[in-house]
Amino acid sequence: MEVDNVWPWNILWTDETHFHLQGSVNTQNCRIWARENPFQMQPLPLHSQKVAVWCGFTAAFIAGLFFFEEIGPSGPVTCTVNGTLYEYLLRNQLIPALQQRGCVDSRIFMQDGATPHIATPVKQLLNLHFGNDRITSRHFPTAWPPRSPDLNPCDFWLWG
Repeated sequence: MEVDNVWPWNILWTDETHFHLQGSVNTQNCRIWARENPFQMQPLPLHSQKVAVWCGFTAAFIAGLFFFEEIGPSGPVTCTVNGTLYEYLLRNQLIPALQQRGCVDSRIFMQDGATPHIATPVKQLLNLHFGNDRITSRHFPTAWPPRSPDLNPCDFWLWG
């Protein structure tokens, strides 16, 4: 911030999560800070219906919500996020939305190190639009710290 005091305002924080339709919450990124372990157990069905959602936000705007789904025999079906679907979302939904706002050239793209985020077509697309120096992710010059908890504001502000 000593070099560029508006730097934090230009970060596009991104993440995806699952919302289970029976009311449970994806607790993968939830942390309980307490003096004692609550030993809380929550039984969940193995394959519950859910919705996969991606979103990005800056201090100025929210980009998304974008849903991951495929068309099955009986209509839309939530699917597993892979590199192909993630690249499709970035290319056909996020990049055009940022271009419409005229802010692709000024944003720093932040994503965690999930496997779909570092697929070769995703990396090539991100480099094309953001440049290698404006991407924070695993396998980029500004890497997501290895073995770090997911400290993405999406987990604490948006999904929480």
